[in-house]
Order: sequence, then structure tokens, then C-alpha cells
Amino acid sequence: MNAPDLAWYSHEMCFWHDPGPGSGYVPVGPGVEPLRQFAVDPDLRRAQGLVEVSGVLDRYTRVTPAPASDEDLLLVHVPEHIDRVEAASASGGGDAGVYAQVNYHSAQAARLAAGAAVQAAEQVLDGRFGRAYCLVRPPGHHAEPDRAMALCLYNNVAVAARAAQRRGARRVMILDWDVHHGNGIQRVFYDDPDVLYVSIHQDGLFPAASGLLRETGAGAGTGSTLNVPLPPGTGHDAYLAAVGRIVEPAARAFRPELILVAAGVDASGHDPMGRMLCTSRTFHAMTSALCRLADELAGGRIVFVHEGGYSAWYQPMLVLGTASAIAGLPAPQDPFLHALDHLPGQRLQRHQARVLEHLEARHPLLAGHPAAAGTGGGGAGG
Repeated sequence: MNAPDLAWYSHEMCFWHDPGPGSGYVPVGPGVEPLRQFAVDPDLRRAQGLVEVSGVLDRYTRVTPAPASDEDLLLVHVPEHIDRVEAASASGGGDAGVYAQVNYHSAQAARLAAGAAVQAAEQVLDGRFGRAYCLVRPPGHHAEPDRAMALCLYNNVAVAARAAQRRGARRVMILDWDVHHGNGIQRVFYDDPDVLYVSIHQDGLFPAASGLLRETGAGAGTGSTLNVPLPPGTGHDAYLAAVGRIVEPAARAFRPELILVAAGVDASGHDPMGRMLCTSRTFHAMTSALCRLADELAGGRIVFVHEGGYSAWYQPMLVLGTASAIAGLPAPQDPFLHALDHLPGQRLQRHQARVLEHLEARHPLLAGHPAAAGTGGGGAGG
């Protein structure tokens, strides 16, 4: 694709959001001394810098997003949740939900993150761009309609999907390959037959007992949720097998008009918040596969929205790998690859393959049962 077909959405204010000093999700308190958080957003600025100095960003049209409006956010969230985020941020800091620390700039950053996802989805649907990448923070896939959770304030991808439905998209597919399960996205669309939610995540990591194989949707949405919980230590081959054997057939059964990707990069082998082994080549290969799938099924319409990624040194390379694939460029030279590429977990293991075999045999979209066929736009919240 040519440069005018690609859009890059980012905003400096997203880099000003800071969950504060602590350790992991835990703020400073008894037994927790001040420490640089994993989720410090200057690391995301460094990621954008690497994409820029590599020349890849020249392939994109850079777009400064507008903040999401109340109307946008209310497609997914209840008013009380929005008020809570705004109040916590206006007070200068605090927990806006469950492990969702904010600072003074966080509410504005969160509106810009959601606004970027909405704007990207709408402009791709309108044909202004073919593909888009939103390099934004705070992330969103844990945020539920009534609460923030685990660094996520507003559910950026869920709001974008509802905005796409508002724009006339009848069937939207969401693929979430963040290492954690996107409980918030799943909750919003669990009974919606017009949104297919597929999550590839580390089994049992976070939230606890979320994203199980048996969670396949409810009511009219039965079959429109597809969880791929992979064992800890899963690497390149199993992730590509999950895309080829699970994601692609499910997408062909569902026939989306738009694909949204919750493109976290915390499944990497260098990430402190997960125990997976993906590399920049894994993300490049998955991104390339999804772009081809969008070309085949959705007129090329695909939007990638950044989610998790907590390795200060490796996140920029992973973002570069994703951005390069969206632009149709080869995988970048990765100086960190040697530390991961030789590990046995990079090859598909029997215990990993069993997850895929279970889904191939039993999930409604993959086992010859009637697919969750979209019938029209869905309602707000879930």
C-alpha cells in the first residue's frame, strides 16, 4: 500500500499520562517503595521515535486525534464511570478504579486515546485511509462499562467498535493479542452477534479465571467470543499457528466489514508483565497475516490500537515490527532477537497445540456449527 493509505494516530498528551511510582500495578504503600513503573509512557515516545528514525513513519500520514466526546464514551461506559475518571484526574491523582492509577493529565490522555481509536475506525470505514495504527496510552481492554481496571481507563477498542457500528458497519471483528485477557472487551460484546471478539492471551495470567475456552458468548452472541488461552512459555510458532488455524478460519466464517486489533506487545519474551516468548518477528508476522486477511474479507479495512507493552528496551522494537508490517515492509533488524529466537518454546509444543485442537473441534465458528452471523448494529454497553 502507498503512504497516503496509511494513518498514524498519536498525541503528545498520551505520553504525559503516568500511573505514578510503585511496583507493577501496586502504588506506593506499606512494603512498596517508590519505583519506576513498568507502564511509564515516555517509553512509548521512544517507540514512536524509533519508528520515525527508521524511516517507517514516512510511509504514514500523521493524524492528531481529537478527544473522544461524552457521546462516544457513552457508547460503552456508564456516566458514573466517566465522572470517576475525570474527578480522580482533576484531583491530581489516585485510583480511578481497580489498579488504575491516574495523574492530572490522565483524563485528557484517556479521551485522546479513545478518540484516536474512534477517529481511525471512522476514517478507515469512510475510505480516507486503508489501514491505521494508534500509538496511544492509557490502554483500554480491561476497562469495563462501569469501572477502570489495570491501567485501563476507557475501553478504546470497544468504543471504536461501537462507533463503527454507529457508522454503519454491520459486522466488526476484534482480535486482541495482548498477553492479558481483554475482560472489558469481552464483557461489552458477549451477547452481541455482530462483533466477533477473539483473544489470544496467556492462560490464567490476568484477570484470574478470565478468558477461558468455554467462554464463547451468550444469547444471540453465542459463538461470537473466541478465547485462545495459551500456556506460559508460548512463542513464535504457536502464535502463528493460532492466527492461521483459529483466527483466520473464524474470520472467514464471520465475514467482518472492519477488523480492529488490540495490538498489545506484552507477549514478548522480554516483557516483565507476562511469561510468553514472542519477538518482533512474531508481531511482524501476525500483523502481516491480519492485513492480508483484511484485504481478503474487509476491503482492506483494519485498525491497530496499541495496548500493553512494558519492556523499556524492547517495546520500541516491537512497535517498529508492527508498524513495518502495516506498511508492507520487511521485518526490521532486531538486536535483541538472539536472546529469544533459539529458545525451545519458540517452536510449537504438544501442550500448546492441544488448545488449538480443542477450539478446532468444539468452537461454534470452527466446528461446523452455525456461525454468529451479524444482523445489524448492536446497543450500548454490555
